[in-house]
Amino acid sequence: MGQECELDSAAFQALHVWKRLGIETFLLDNNPYSVILQEMNADHVYIKPVNTDNAKHVIESEHVDAITSVFGGVNALKVIQRLNKNGILEENNVDIIGLNKDNIDLFNNENRLNQRLKEYGIPTPDYYIVSNFDELRNVIDKISFPISVRPLDPKTRQQRSIFQNMEQVTNEADNIFDESKSGKCLIEREIVGYKEIGTVSLRDTMGTKMMISSLEDMNPVGVNSNDSVVFTPSQTLSDTQIQMIRSISFEIMDVLGIKGVCHVQFALNAETDDCFVLKVNPSFNMSTTLAARSTGYPVALVTSQLLLNYPIMKVKLPERFHKFTSILQPISDHITVKIPIWPFEQLPEADARLGTKTKSIGSVIGVGRSCEAALLKGIRSSQSSPKDVLPSYSELSEDELISQLIHPTDIQLPILFEALSRHYTVEDLHELTKIDRFFFIVMANIDQSRSYILQHQNDPKAFRLAHEMGFGDGMLSSIWHINIDKLRRKDSYKTYKMIEPTAGEFPEQINSFYASYEIDNESNQIGNKTALVIGKGRNKIGPNVASDFYTSELLIQLKKIGFNTVILNNNPNSASLAPMMSDKQYIEPIQLGEILDVIQTEKPKYVFLPGNRHFLIRELSKYAEINLVILPPNQKNAVWYGSHVDFAFDLLVTDDQIIPISTVGFKSEDGSDDINLQTDYYVPYGKDALNIDSLVQKAKVAVKNQNIHGLVQVLFYKDQDQIKITGVRPLRITETVLLNMSTGINWIGVLVRMATGHLNIEKIKKEVPKIDSSTHFTVMQASFPFKQLGVYDYKKDRSLESGAKLSIGYTINEATKKLLK
Repeated sequence: MGQECELDSAAFQALHVWKRLGIETFLLDNNPYSVILQEMNADHVYIKPVNTDNAKHVIESEHVDAITSVFGGVNALKVIQRLNKNGILEENNVDIIGLNKDNIDLFNNENRLNQRLKEYGIPTPDYYIVSNFDELRNVIDKISFPISVRPLDPKTRQQRSIFQNMEQVTNEADNIFDESKSGKCLIEREIVGYKEIGTVSLRDTMGTKMMISSLEDMNPVGVNSNDSVVFTPSQTLSDTQIQMIRSISFEIMDVLGIKGVCHVQFALNAETDDCFVLKVNPSFNMSTTLAARSTGYPVALVTSQLLLNYPIMKVKLPERFHKFTSILQPISDHITVKIPIWPFEQLPEADARLGTKTKSIGSVIGVGRSCEAALLKGIRSSQSSPKDVLPSYSELSEDELISQLIHPTDIQLPILFEALSRHYTVEDLHELTKIDRFFFIVMANIDQSRSYILQHQNDPKAFRLAHEMGFGDGMLSSIWHINIDKLRRKDSYKTYKMIEPTAGEFPEQINSFYASYEIDNESNQIGNKTALVIGKGRNKIGPNVASDFYTSELLIQLKKIGFNTVILNNNPNSASLAPMMSDKQYIEPIQLGEILDVIQTEKPKYVFLPGNRHFLIRELSKYAEINLVILPPNQKNAVWYGSHVDFAFDLLVTDDQIIPISTVGFKSEDGSDDINLQTDYYVPYGKDALNIDSLVQKAKVAVKNQNIHGLVQVLFYKDQDQIKITGVRPLRITETVLLNMSTGINWIGVLVRMATGHLNIEKIKKEVPKIDSSTHFTVMQASFPFKQLGVYDYKKDRSLESGAKLSIGYTINEATKKLLK
């Protein structure tokens, strides 16, 4: 929750820079879906939990010179704080890069951080510290409702709770005190209704500072920024207000000695210019990644050099950037809008009301010349419908609609459009929601355009207006009831614009593009030997972080065999959108019309499409000229004979050979043998002695009876004295990652070579170890978001996972115990 692949994306870019500069880097992580875990030299990777003991072990074993948490988030920062406090860093002469060691303990301690900022006249909300319910009640009598309460020195991610009355406080007080390691809470007068604004800035070792971007939440303070629609650059602030938050951001970085990147979140009263600092984050997060994606400024490439004490004037960037790019504050000639993605489709019992605690599981972005186009593209990208049709809430009664407006939920955006279609005025909506009037004007423009388009079928003006506003061909096909191919023959206007940080001021070759409808086209076919990879786009609960790992590896492996790589994706936090991951990126909705447009421009030899995109697979398969490769594979090709499982065999299946790779064991939290409830996977099985040769033959016979190629898993179930086959399925994404880690072979690379005719099967046969000959066990355990969402009655089903942990040990028990540390 509140994190996707943005840290991995930034770290991947930094490692490339450091390798070029001759910096030897070691990684401590146990996230199996980390691209750098796969791509780094194995002897420089410690697959262990990120904790103080393991970090100390790496420091002492490798004699490292420096350590950083900039790419590791809150947990990594806490580990370095403990290492610093315990004297381990000083004993081993280890420098902290990115943060001042004298100030590092201020982070994750709201009280001390606010005190330090106030000493320098930096505005923060007035606060009180309480250690029990009576003290909390006494403070409330002084400052009155609404109030904001947050745990001091939180055990997990720091989030505040807003209370409107005493009943709410009484119900939640125990939980808040329990979240604090010290049993204390910080309480302050809430500033609900203020604008919530973010800045992303850089600072070098000489104290030179630069603001990369401002970010404006559509929702006012009161809705967590991760759960709000965000516009970048900010749209409603005056120049004076922008300069004010810019100056405060710079002062904060100076006061705290932050080097590299810093995200600051503000509450701003637009009428009085009163401004308060809400949050200071000196590391990469979703906001820093959004700033990089939206501006085209190479934040990670620059930061990785600033951390090594390079002055920003001496930062070196790849040749595709202008020589002055690193020192020029970005200028945008386009708008980017971030739309949150929710888990409630899979977890309908979770509370979908928006508040101060993060509930979104990711985001997508839309990029356009106007706010209208960017917003509508973002909304289209966020929808689960594969047919590019937006949901309708016309069946809601007036009372239900008003309730949704006052108490926003995950369907806030379509509700606002529904209100506009019922002729609610901008002023009415502003009063009900406290959202700035400007955003309702943007939505009203979209709504009025839709009405015009609906009434002017096939009109060239309506067609042009639709595309300028961000409507897709799929939407027009639905509105006008016209085949999409006929619509595409009318479409002669689409061009692509580069996402770059100088607004055309300097010549850049940053290969990231969005669609527009103007005269000049800035994107041309990149080459003859090209592969187009369709990204995952919106995340939902399930193996989606693993999907992005898979997509990233497709790009890496295609590049290794000589393909120009192009990706279509719209998830700003995706590692597969890291600039050096591919030769070209298109940030557009992943819909049929957009895919066909990119294919028309790039003329790829292969188009790689995820197997769960059934509508797109069906539609794209109609085009004989498109060479479609389905990876990750389509799980609908699985064949089931039962619902129980004990172990499985993984095999590589080509047209004429079946190569056994490994056994796999399964484990569920409650001891169930139900296939869907297996949350721990381990390689090899090793639990009981198996007649390997006999079972391999059974597996081969089962595979031959099915038309499945690539990585295939045959599942077995022990029924008393008999071992029966439960099913045959393409190997799932998560288990492909496990197989990579356990065998040391990049199986995604094998599948890519197999699909493109580059596979040397004899070489693979030599590389695959004898089945179950490994001297260690590799265990992968799924993690779930139930606690964060306040739902506890769900069984741990792999379809509901939000991540995973990896461990290696000489026995299954040893590997499993490491997961608990």
